[in-house]
Amino acid sequence: MFNVVTIAREYGSGGAEVGRRTAEMLGWKLLDKQIIERVAALGEVDPAWAEEADEQSTRWWERVLRGFSHGGPELYIGVADDGVNRDSLQQFTAKVIAEAGKAGGCVIVGRGSQCVLHQEPTALRVLVYAPLQEKLARMKHRHPHERDLPALLHHMDAERRRYAQKYFGRDSTDRHLYHLCLNSTMGLDACAHLIVNAVHLSGTGQRAEKPEVPV
Repeated sequence: MFNVVTIAREYGSGGAEVGRRTAEMLGWKLLDKQIIERVAALGEVDPAWAEEADEQSTRWWERVLRGFSHGGPELYIGVADDGVNRDSLQQFTAKVIAEAGKAGGCVIVGRGSQCVLHQEPTALRVLVYAPLQEKLARMKHRHPHERDLPALLHHMDAERRRYAQKYFGRDSTDRHLYHLCLNSTMGLDACAHLIVNAVHLSGTGQRAEKPEVPV
């Protein structure tokens, strides 16, 4: 039975909102920015810095790690003089995801969670995608002053692919990594309902009946 849902998403697809609605429908915890906040809290840094990171291994990781190197947990004592050890910090984030996966009752958005839990039989792995024009239309509301939305979209998706490849050796666009690949043009609620139904059906042992084939 599935008791954890991971949601990977193309930038601008509405996948994060699908995750929120799914968690609400299931009555489960949503781990999205919360994961970042937990990492930031452990490193004693400003959570606002954490929000800049998403799946990017850039400046945010360095800032958080500097927090770790000044009184952080024992795991990070002995960090290099430049205070940069993004790989160790990523491993901690993966550990947070793995522990959440074991606890169950949660929906985890992004952060390579589909890779961290790819061998966890109780984790339903979902990819949310959308056509280019749909993503651009959604991005206009989030980035009203951005002049080159296609370039931003390309950058964000490429950064997420690099993150999965670098830390997990996985192609985040590979459909074999997921149980469900959902086109958000069907509606965010519809996507969430499909995920919820998959979770519920996994506990019944029911399988879709084979259609009759005319002879």
